[in-house]
Amino acid sequence: MNNKRPLVPSFLQKLDDNLLRNKPTTWSARTHLVLYFVILFGALLTAFCFLVFFDAKQYSNLSGWITFVGLIAFIGFVFWLIYLLRFNVFKRYGNWFMWDGLKSFALYFISIGLMVAVCFIPSAVETFRANQQFGNDEIVNDINDINLTACKLEYNLLPHQWNPEKTKVVNEVTQDERAIVYSDDDSAAGKWVDTNRLYYRYIDTAELRTKLANMDSVVKLNDSMYIFYQCPDYRFINSYNTEYHSGKKIMRSADIYYAVIKNYQKPDRDALAKKMDAFKTKYAVTRSYYDYDPDPSYDENDSYDTKIKKKYALYRINNGIDNAVRKKYAWFDDWDVYLRIFYYLTLTLTMLVFIFRHSTVKTFFLSVLTAVILFIITGLAMVISYSSSETGVLSFMIIYYVVFLGISLSIFGSTVRKAIQGIGLNLCLFMTPFVPLIFVALNASMNRSSYYDNPVIDMGKPRVDHTQLYLMIAEVVGSLLLLILIEPFFRKLYRKWYAAAED
Repeated sequence: MNNKRPLVPSFLQKLDDNLLRNKPTTWSARTHLVLYFVILFGALLTAFCFLVFFDAKQYSNLSGWITFVGLIAFIGFVFWLIYLLRFNVFKRYGNWFMWDGLKSFALYFISIGLMVAVCFIPSAVETFRANQQFGNDEIVNDINDINLTACKLEYNLLPHQWNPEKTKVVNEVTQDERAIVYSDDDSAAGKWVDTNRLYYRYIDTAELRTKLANMDSVVKLNDSMYIFYQCPDYRFINSYNTEYHSGKKIMRSADIYYAVIKNYQKPDRDALAKKMDAFKTKYAVTRSYYDYDPDPSYDENDSYDTKIKKKYALYRINNGIDNAVRKKYAWFDDWDVYLRIFYYLTLTLTMLVFIFRHSTVKTFFLSVLTAVILFIITGLAMVISYSSSETGVLSFMIIYYVVFLGISLSIFGSTVRKAIQGIGLNLCLFMTPFVPLIFVALNASMNRSSYYDNPVIDMGKPRVDHTQLYLMIAEVVGSLLLLILIEPFFRKLYRKWYAAAED
């Protein structure tokens, strides 16, 4: 058999010929060819990205990569559509078997999903390379080492006294008591401060629990009087997200105080300076127009932390660490975002292709125009009525779906093909997977409105919000509902509507 397509091996040509002869519905989707070309392009793209993303500490240019790959994927999508639209088993009344409607939808979804998935390769490779270059514990250990080294080198520049705050605990803080009150009580001499006259303020028991958990040190004078001590900030480098993925913890300022400041010993400055240079080489980003790295020279008006950060390029080091951490955990922290972007983009394109394949060109574009007009009319109605609430918008969407469903059902009793019925059927199919989401969102919106309108009723009762769980369940239910209805409901309606005489 002659190879009619470049880069396509003979076994795939034979498979293509076999599908054309025996399973035209499967052949027309050309999913086997899409899979082959996506694997080829994906392998080349992965290898190229692997070579390009060699330095995880530098700023990411991922948006440019995604735009470029997205354009390539769009061109591939257009070529796929051209081949797809050349032969339509449904409209030519070819051999149509049981479950072919569902199979066609699944094949479209797989083909489009493969092309959409290619756009995520640069991000996945960037995350992989960042995890290759930096370990979880390695970054945390380096952050601690940098902070400790900076404190040892600049001990004389650091503040050594802790800041005291005297508080009095009451059951409820009144508006007048929120003001700071001066106290002549000289029994509250601080352990790290040389003063006998302190200010204090009133706090309630809830704020007391928060302070006990977060403050560096506390002295309890009696059942209602406390002195909280806040350690000066010795953390010049920090990355809040990295310790959530590591077995190590970033040292607090109080930990650094006890490790360096309290029992300070003169260090080997040359060795520490070389260590800081090594950290600069390892983490500091290359200067660029959006990189905040002030002039390393400083004046006396700069705070101690600004002087230290300028002197040792800690701004650029911190930016490099943040870049590496962001890349390392992008897929771990935002996997659900990536999944939803992939799924809903693929689902939307699949439904549009499925609708176009089972409808006339005129009815398809009239359906799109109808959706746009309804969107504009709904927006104007909400503005005119001064009721642009989420509940109102969601209620309109449910009403629209009921109307589209009613129009679709009228096809069973119709003997002619009416454009209004095709439009209603198209929009009904498109809205079906989102209906459970709309109902859950509407219920959540009504509950929020009820709570804010009657806040006194629920006072003292902890609010447990399961909205996110319900939305996730609604997403699954909506997808299953669409798959269940495609073959016995939507395919039959499209068949009857398309086969009817034109109006």
